[in-house]
Amino acid sequence: MRLQSRREFVKGAAAVGVAAAAPCITTRPGWAQTGPIKIGILEPQSGPVKWVGDTYIAGVRFGVERVNRSGGVLGRKLEIIVADSELKPDVATRRANDLLLAEKVDLLAMGTGSNIAKAVSQLASQHKRLFVSYGTEAAELTGAEFFPTTFRCCLNTDMHSAELAVYFARLARERYTKFYLLNQDYNFGHAAAEGFKKKFSRIKAPDQQIVGEEYHPLQKVQDFGPYVTKIMASGAEVVITGDWGQDLRLLLQQGADLGWRVKLGNYFLNDPTNLQAVGKAAVGHVTADAYLMTIETPENREFLRAWRAFYPDAPLSYRYPDLSIGRAAYAIPWIADIITKAGSLDTEALIRAWEGARFRTAWGQVEMRPCDHQMLTGGNVAEVMEPERIPAAIRYWPDFPYIGPPTAIPREEMTVPPRETGNPRCA
Repeated sequence: MRLQSRREFVKGAAAVGVAAAAPCITTRPGWAQTGPIKIGILEPQSGPVKWVGDTYIAGVRFGVERVNRSGGVLGRKLEIIVADSELKPDVATRRANDLLLAEKVDLLAMGTGSNIAKAVSQLASQHKRLFVSYGTEAAELTGAEFFPTTFRCCLNTDMHSAELAVYFARLARERYTKFYLLNQDYNFGHAAAEGFKKKFSRIKAPDQQIVGEEYHPLQKVQDFGPYVTKIMASGAEVVITGDWGQDLRLLLQQGADLGWRVKLGNYFLNDPTNLQAVGKAAVGHVTADAYLMTIETPENREFLRAWRAFYPDAPLSYRYPDLSIGRAAYAIPWIADIITKAGSLDTEALIRAWEGARFRTAWGQVEMRPCDHQMLTGGNVAEVMEPERIPAAIRYWPDFPYIGPPTAIPREEMTVPPRETGNPRCA
């Protein structure tokens, strides 16, 4: 099957971001010194989670526009070329290879599917191109299976699960003692569970315990009844899950139908497509990430204003930059900033420029750890509320539940010490 791709020269109004630098650059032999800098994007563009890929692409487009309207990078425009991963590692690998060889992209990036990221990061390393994850979180990507050409502009599973562990063990309004882990059966789901167990074991009280752990097929389960029944029978008060897409929607809907009384702690619950579908069944559950749309900072207010100006008629899935879109939107100008600092598209120069680099985002300053190329940042946790309970200043969705004001989780509570990453460079 031939590459399903399209060139994305983005036009329109958006916020400014990265200043232009001198147009004279040096490049790896065989790379063009003129024309656009090409970023190959791999996201699902077909199948039951196409909308997830669409949201990430919307964030990337916005980031590209910010850069291009402020002069581009080294005198050149950014261009994205999108390929359909189909959420299948073998398909994604073939299409990534086409992006590199036929489309001659300068780097690869993606947000959906840690199993896909595992394969594509290896391919990028073989071709000596950067691979940037703005959404895939399995810890091994920057840990035991790290390649020096890989950079992650999002949380990893250890950090994301640590957020939830800190919140439920220490900061939640109610006190919980029984926890259940339910995750998708692939590398991301297992890493999410492991990350929670590691942090929880260190901070839990003597009476707090994990009472169950289970995994289910990725985006294939239609009946979550058996899983919900086991959770209810265990006496669990909190379910920790990294589920996303239709798996998260069905779990919430069927759990509510069966009368569960648990509190869900999830990575991706601030998804308007799912929240509109499940309605009140989502109220009271909790989501966490680095960026949440309800953060009240001047930078975030400007970011939201610029987003709505750029996407005035956007569909529900990306009308606002919620879910993981905000991180994708900021990853692009950070990439552009690094190319500018390197003064080149040479891979080794880019690696040197990015290691230890800092960047300002709508949620605060982030940093790229040199040894494992993991973005270090604080995080935020928020509860899904009925619209009338959400303060007017952050009530973006008046017709269905959404997240309320966030609770900040300090960076030091989420950061995994280098020696514990599994990455030999960090030992």
